[in-house]
Amino acid sequence: MTGDGLHRKLHCLIGDRFAYLGDVWVLIEVLSDTDSVVLRRCEDAGRGNVQQNMYGMPTRRAQDTMTLQISDSAGGGYSDDIMVLLEGRQVGPGVA
Repeated sequence: MTGDGLHRKLHCLIGDRFAYLGDVWVLIEVLSDTDSVVLRRCEDAGRGNVQQNMYGMPTRRAQDTMTLQISDSAGGGYSDDIMVLLEGRQVGPGVA
């Protein structure tokens, strides 16, 4: 499967929740140009990192995000990280 096909299939999952690395994450973006997806941690209340301005002064709390590589090293399928992420997809009432 080509990289474009892999990316297209993931676009329909934007907004879905996934159990990954012991937390619940939301898929917020598929970046075709960098062959990656961006996840945002769901339960961010009070857990966010303090973001500093250009002078090093803390200004606000930022949400935890993570990027994962989409394609495997051979370029023919999904990476192991994406496969683990997809296994943790949460489906049911109240889940976007």
